[in-house]
Amino acid sequence: MRVRQRDLGLALSGGSMLGLSHIGVLEALEQNGIRPGIVTGTSAGGYVAALYAAGVSPARMHELALEMKREDLFENSFRPITFIRTMFQVLGDMLQLMSVMPRGILNGSRIRDYVDGCTGKKNVSQASMPVGLVAVDLNSGNRVVFTNQPPAEVVSGTIFVRDAPLGLAVQASAAIPGVFEPVAFRGMLLVDGGVAESVPVPLARQMGARTVTAVNLIENTNVSEPQGIVQVLLRSANVITRQVALRDLAVADLVIHPPAVQADLGDFSHAAELIDGGRRAMLEALPALRSLVR
Repeated sequence: MRVRQRDLGLALSGGSMLGLSHIGVLEALEQNGIRPGIVTGTSAGGYVAALYAAGVSPARMHELALEMKREDLFENSFRPITFIRTMFQVLGDMLQLMSVMPRGILNGSRIRDYVDGCTGKKNVSQASMPVGLVAVDLNSGNRVVFTNQPPAEVVSGTIFVRDAPLGLAVQASAAIPGVFEPVAFRGMLLVDGGVAESVPVPLARQMGARTVTAVNLIENTNVSEPQGIVQVLLRSANVITRQVALRDLAVADLVIHPPAVQADLGDFSHAAELIDGGRRAMLEALPALRSLVR
């Protein structure tokens, strides 16, 4: 049965730098007169979902992506000189060194500041359309959803938050464990939502979507052996979220698979290629989507 566009949910997966592909998906939808009624996102998908729900057009997101630099979003959580001094103090005791290291290599505050700058420091409750961003509380193990349209019924193991800055919600949803510092918020310690729901199709349905299109960037692709701690952490997170994604995708009505591109964290040189890949993937799936909506 075909549904109205306002009943269409769009679930955007995590995927680190590949998340720029989501911008191309939204561009293709809008250029063909389709606007989802509900948008959900996890990690990189949460970043795009938040901007879209705050009224930032896909065309403007495209411009921002091409202008973006590593220092716009990423900052070390410690000063190199401080780290070297600490290493010398505990030299010979690696277990002690690990105990005094920060909870993440990178500080995610610049992600929050960037989103706040793009959205005019909007609150989740001020978004112009239903939006849901997924994070996980390390203290309780609960799924934490930042949304302006929580379901009426209680969802076991989930905390819904309406009153929070969009920038903080994105920072929490994208806080990859070990790579970014967890985000402290109201007694919770929040990390990347991919641990619980890497492609937030179930969330879109809980928020009222009758038909859900998922954009999946979590693939089992042949990639080179990880080099260095950040790549090991990212690859480990990808392995975990891939298993979660299979469960999430099983309840989607349509799944879009933008092509994978090898792009390291903070490497924006592939932005144009990623956005174009998302646009082409959505255009290829457009006939199938039109059969679902009216």
